[in-house]
Amino acid sequence: MDETFDDFLRAVTHLAVPAVVATLVGAGESRKPLGRRAIFLAGQEPLGSVTLGGCAEGALRKAADEICVSGQSRLLDVKLGSEEAYEFGMTCAGQVTVQLTPTPPAAALWRTVAQARSNGEVLRLVTPLGAGAVPFALLPSGEVVTDGQPDPALLAQAQALTLDEAVLDRQEGAFFETRLPPSELVIVGAGPIAPPLARMAVVAGLRVTVCDDRPGRLTPQRLPDAHALLLSAPDQDLRLPPLSARSSVVIISHDYAHEVPVLRQVLGADVPYVAMVASRRRGQAVLNFLAETGVEAEQLTRVRTPAGLDLGAETPAGIALSILAEVVAVLHGRTGGPLAQR
Repeated sequence: MDETFDDFLRAVTHLAVPAVVATLVGAGESRKPLGRRAIFLAGQEPLGSVTLGGCAEGALRKAADEICVSGQSRLLDVKLGSEEAYEFGMTCAGQVTVQLTPTPPAAALWRTVAQARSNGEVLRLVTPLGAGAVPFALLPSGEVVTDGQPDPALLAQAQALTLDEAVLDRQEGAFFETRLPPSELVIVGAGPIAPPLARMAVVAGLRVTVCDDRPGRLTPQRLPDAHALLLSAPDQDLRLPPLSARSSVVIISHDYAHEVPVLRQVLGADVPYVAMVASRRRGQAVLNFLAETGVEAEQLTRVRTPAGLDLGAETPAGIALSILAEVVAVLHGRTGGPLAQR
């Protein structure tokens, strides 16, 4: 999940003034995640942080102000603190390397990248290092998107990047990224839980599709955060988007006519998370019916019902939070237990 990258895209595509984009391209021993970005605006607070805690913010702000005047990009090494400080619980230690690049308002590069990501496309990004750097993106169609003239040698390297797995790799002269499409949350049923669940999932960096056969509920007004709304005819099984190992499915329709055929379809796909909002008794009844009609028991053990972590929540928003927490835990290979007990 690349929620910080999506936060960056939302911010950079709404810039009305020139800015400086800071990209973390080297972390050394600081244990900071490469590829994080922040936006520095002259005389304003930065948008985001490349070091999670703002440890390098002062040095970066000063350098960004200079770049706003000079218009020249720059590669900057910033010392965060001592290893001794880290041992005493301070998070700032080691050294990071940040590429600072001047960026025009409404940059074509980031507007196109944001649209491609919203469409679920794989992105290959190249951030050249040092002065005169011109970042660019390579779309699956082969289109090169930039606000300048990309280096032909770097373009050739970008074309060789894999499309099947995420890449964050600093090489001599450039930082290369393959950004896979956001993981998708498919919400089956547009009832009261769907709007807050869609909203929270988008903030968490997921692409959201909501499926239903009731046009009065499946509307952009009720579900403004969803990327896609799939409406089915009332006398047909619900349509689902193409499912993959990057899909999670939660059924909140409370309707046997939806739950049974949807579960049959979902259990035939390689999805990491499938859950159904139902009481324990009702959920077990649905699973028993599927078992009696030929679905293998091993497949049925994948269905989480009741859906969500035990947060004690009973409101639509609270239930949505418990479901999303479970989805995030599963996608990261965790159980969702308290951090204090790890």
